[in-house]
Amino acid sequence: MRATFNISEESFESSHDAFRSALPRGFAWEVLYVYSRPPVIAFKFRHWGYFEGTFKGHAPTGEMVQFLGLGVLKVDESLRAEEIEIYYDPGELFGGLLKGPPISETKTTDTGDNTAEKKSCPFTH
Repeated sequence: MRATFNISEESFESSHDAFRSALPRGFAWEVLYVYSRPPVIAFKFRHWGYFEGTFKGHAPTGEMVQFLGLGVLKVDESLRAEEIEIYYDPGELFGGLLKGPPISETKTTDTGDNTAEKKSCPFTH
């Protein structure tokens, strides 16, 4: 069965763990352009990382995954954030993370037993 990412079934912690596992080198966030000055700052950003760990039952591809978005940040006179609105298409990111082939959750041993697949040395099986 192919696993998917359903935001309504995820907690902050579970989604953080899923992304940390899938993107072990980190998930960088960078501002690309700033379109306006304070107190309402409009900007374009990129969130990216390398898909080098499993994600919801999908094997890593080693490719960079990313999404672009727009943000609007309202700041006070001390430049402290008061409000932020973020706009992006999550399909850009999930398309890359679900691109890896599904990983079998069980495998058959030489004795015919179904056991959970483990990450270990392939020569010791």
